[in-house]
Amino acid sequence: MDRHGNPRAVVILGLVAFALVVLSLGSFVALLAAGAGSPETLAIWVVAALVVVKVPLLMLVWWLLGHKRDPVGGGGWSSAECEEILRYLEEQARASAGRPDAGPRLAYFSREAWYVADAAADADKPAAVAVALRIDELAASARTEGRDPAARDGGTR
Repeated sequence: MDRHGNPRAVVILGLVAFALVVLSLGSFVALLAAGAGSPETLAIWVVAALVVVKVPLLMLVWWLLGHKRDPVGGGGWSSAECEEILRYLEEQARASAGRPDAGPRLAYFSREAWYVADAAADADKPAAVAVALRIDELAASARTEGRDPAARDGGTR
């Protein structure tokens, strides 16, 4: 685990690669021994591979799946993840504001921002609500510009 409590992918992949090498070499040696007149060696290797390699790998996978659970009452995001999601939503909403289809886009980003605000951990809720309100303001101004024909063509009517 790293200092944030996340599994280290490089270490896990290294363990899996090591297990694959052990299984491959062991199977090769067991098949050679079985072909040389000792079929019991193959049976012993199958049992040993199951007990020594495969069961520990399954235990590792089971532990990884159960280790990182979503917190109760939260969206399961860390503060950094929540901040990244909110930053993305706000950037996309601002980029959508001047587009011809700004209304539907901003409505979508508003729904997503409110979902994040509802599901965020208590410490992240104020920032999430602030982003959702800013996106709602963009959506309201896009709706206003969409209704007023003078606003659409620069006030020439």
